[in-house]
Amino acid sequence: MTVRSLWLALITCCLLAGCATPRRTDIPEWQGRISVQIQGEAPSSMSASFLLRGDINNGELDLYSPLGTTVAALQWSPQFVQLNDGSKIQFFSSLAALTEKTTGAALPIDAIFSWLQGRDARATGWQADLSDMPQGALTARRTTPTPEVTLRIKLDQ
Repeated sequence: MTVRSLWLALITCCLLAGCATPRRTDIPEWQGRISVQIQGEAPSSMSASFLLRGDINNGELDLYSPLGTTVAALQWSPQFVQLNDGSKIQFFSSLAALTEKTTGAALPIDAIFSWLQGRDARATGWQADLSDMPQGALTARRTTPTPEVTLRIKLDQ
């Protein structure tokens, strides 16, 4: 075997080992159904299946139609906050602005991560009912500022 053949074999082994690297399993992940209802002069609502991965600093939220098609892919990190709706990518200054564009209401993502873990967390204007979290259900209401918003999450079990 030549030196060149040895190097080629070594590089091939390294590349194959990289492909076989298992996916990280320590990243928190939730999936289920989400609905947001907005009261007021022009009531509106949205609902979708979702897959949420990560935490308040680095995360992804994929929203799916009833047929399983990705409607929106939200991503955030310290460097960017973005929405990919399948036709274009839009950047936002905050998670509140991103969730308002996507759901119609600015959602308290930091509190939602705590609520999904069964921990009560304060979010200005929001009250969460965690009593059904053992069954994978969460309801939160925003009473101020108006309009009133109701967030419901039902986790797949």
